[in-house]
Amino acid sequence: MDKEKKPEFVVTDKRKFNMDGEARPDAPKTEAAVPEAAKPAPVAAPEPVKAVPKPVAAEPVAKEAAKPAAETLPESGYNGDHERTQFGGQKMEFIHLLDMLVQTAMMYAGALDTGTERRVDIVGLRQMIDLIGVLEEKTKGNLSEQEKEILTNTVFQLRMTYMEIVNMIGKQAMKNAPGAPGTKIK
Repeated sequence: MDKEKKPEFVVTDKRKFNMDGEARPDAPKTEAAVPEAAKPAPVAAPEPVKAVPKPVAAEPVAKEAAKPAAETLPESGYNGDHERTQFGGQKMEFIHLLDMLVQTAMMYAGALDTGTERRVDIVGLRQMIDLIGVLEEKTKGNLSEQEKEILTNTVFQLRMTYMEIVNMIGKQAMKNAPGAPGTKIK
């Protein structure tokens, strides 16, 4: 009884490409079934639009230029005046920027109480002083007399603070150095 068994299922390779990426000659040539909803509808060619010259009027442009910036922004745009009135803030000015930078510098100098142990970050302090110095250089001629005076005095005070800290660190290093008076050599 030498009967061949008929297979219960048949495996058909439906891949279109071989391992090299080339099309297989025995691959099925059928296109994938695309649902009717996914097929794009035929689009009629649009008719050309005739150019109609518009009269040039200076008044509408002048009226648009006269509108405040708040009115020209879209509803979703940022409007600083609106935000300040709604949330009760003040107009941001150069002095506020300078104040923020000085507070950061003083935090690096250890002058602000941050709730943790006060530490001096001499590198951070130097970078903040340099940053404020760059601000001073780049705003020359663009500041009011009051702003210029405040900026000059602030940079001077920060540089003096930096020098005091560096001198204190140097004195402590000399005091604790091996062979310094008052230190014991083991």
